[in-house]
Amino acid sequence: MIFGKLALGDALGAILAHSVRERGLSFSKGRLLSAKDIADLAAAGIEAVMVARPQAGDVGEDAAANALAKAAAGKNVDIAAAFTGRANLFADADGVAVIDRALVDHFNLIDESLTIATLAPFEPVAKGQMMATIK
Repeated sequence: MIFGKLALGDALGAILAHSVRERGLSFSKGRLLSAKDIADLAAAGIEAVMVARPQAGDVGEDAAANALAKAAAGKNVDIAAAFTGRANLFADADGVAVIDRALVDHFNLIDESLTIATLAPFEPVAKGQMMATIK
């Protein structure tokens, strides 16, 4: 993955790495920049944006978040579709959150760009309650 600040003229087809919310524009992180987006950014006086350009073999952040969520989810856990590289896990039934804290801590030490945040182990949960988020 190539990541960096690009002049608008070089950003067509790149993935916006940081949200742009200024001068009347509101583009979310993860947006694939179209010709119209580039024109709107230029009209707003923005000259460069922080982007990512995937390379051959790269896995998109939503696909990666979905895969990690599936690996982390146990019984009675629903996984919401990932967005902007984040997947949320929800209780599928009332019960108790069974969380392996050592495994979560180990995962969080892999790299600062990977994070699992969870409820406390053995915390009571209600159906539909968010139990964890993975980014």
